Amino acid sequence: MCHIYFIGIIEIKERQTASFLSEKILQIIDSFNISISQIFSITCDNGANMLAAVKKLKEVYEYEQLCIRFDEEDIEEKEQEIDQNLFTEELNNKLKENLNLVRCAVHTPQLAILDVINKSNADVKKLTDVAKKSRSAKYKTYFECHKGHYPPLWGQTRWGGIYEMVSSFLQQRQFFEKLAEQFPEMDLSNNWKFIIDYEQAFKPLFLTTKEMQSPHVSLSDFYLKWIVAIQKIKAMNKNPFSESLVTTLTTRLAALRESQAFKMALYLDPRLNFAGSTLFTSDEKEEIQNYVVETWQRIRELKHSPTKCSENFQIQKMETENDMFITELFGGSTMNDAMSTESNFMQQLKALEVEIRRPFDFNVWNHWTERKGTHPELSAVAEVVLATPSNQVTVERAFSALALVLSNARSTLSEETLSNILLIKLNRSVFENIIPTLYDWKTNQEQADVQLN
Repeated sequence: MCHIYFIGIIEIKERQTASFLSEKILQIIDSFNISISQIFSITCDNGANMLAAVKKLKEVYEYEQLCIRFDEEDIEEKEQEIDQNLFTEELNNKLKENLNLVRCAVHTPQLAILDVINKSNADVKKLTDVAKKSRSAKYKTYFECHKGHYPPLWGQTRWGGIYEMVSSFLQQRQFFEKLAEQFPEMDLSNNWKFIIDYEQAFKPLFLTTKEMQSPHVSLSDFYLKWIVAIQKIKAMNKNPFSESLVTTLTTRLAALRESQAFKMALYLDPRLNFAGSTLFTSDEKEEIQNYVVETWQRIRELKHSPTKCSENFQIQKMETENDMFITELFGGSTMNDAMSTESNFMQQLKALEVEIRRPFDFNVWNHWTERKGTHPELSAVAEVVLATPSNQVTVERAFSALALVLSNARSTLSEETLSNILLIKLNRSVFENIIPTLYDWKTNQEQADVQLN
């Protein structure tokens, strides 16, 4: 799988409201000549402004689809049915999930951690206080002489920050116990049980979070990693944090599964959807199958239709009239081939429920790539769904790269220049494969050698 990161940079000085963010997002994707109808999903954190911005973008998408479905003469009539910029209930319900919201799979476990233990916990406060104090000049000599390490200070934006601090204390327990003998204010005698229990309970989740920070983790891969972490924590039945942590992880996972993209990813994964699987009810399966069919229809329309809605409608209208004319002239039906293809597509889609279960380490991407010849429609949908990012770690890496590029010595770089630099920097592996094929390096090198000689 190859991902290309398009980078759009806009300096923002205004208040980041939902309307403002959605407007800027549309501005950025338009600069790359991308239509909102080409976007399958948006992965973001759980910030209220971002969630509301996605809702605004859905409204824009719905309006574009309204243009496609009705000609310009009907638009005004349909717009009269809109109440406060929302479309009729029937149309809204049909289109609202076509722009899928995916909540960051790395940010969500952090919220689950804070559901159980947050910064207001007495033990966390004590450990944070000791971690801060240890950096003062009073203890510097002791740390240097005994080769101690300062426990990391955590922040709200750092995933697993509290765990890293707690783990550091546990790894250096002997060091801090000796430190307390000389400096009583650093004593943690009443906190060691908390430290041991916390480190044990939250370690599986912390390691899972680290695994999910790979360049790309599909939604189904994330789901499997998450449920394995839950199982490991559940097995710690004597740990005081186990039950509450399992409960919040299970609840938040159920909420994430409400996403249309998430459901399709699980359904198209043979490690989860197989003969005898109880992951989905019969009603859920039917719902997901409809999602898959709708996604394939979107893919097909984008492949064969212009992006402008009015032109798209006129062409569709002309094709329909021409088909009707030929059918009336020579007979037959224009739908035979389409119906046959659609019937075969549905058979293959339903047949996924009776296939064998694949092992945990099965490569689902290769599985669908190899099926392009036999399952072209399903393969096309699977490639879109499996490419859906389960987290926004790449965005965080882009911010880090931006900090290296936009240094004090380069503070006057324009937005366009910054975007171009980051585009190359973040897609280095892609450019390394593309550039050697752009022209004949060998011939140019030979000519250069001749000129030098």
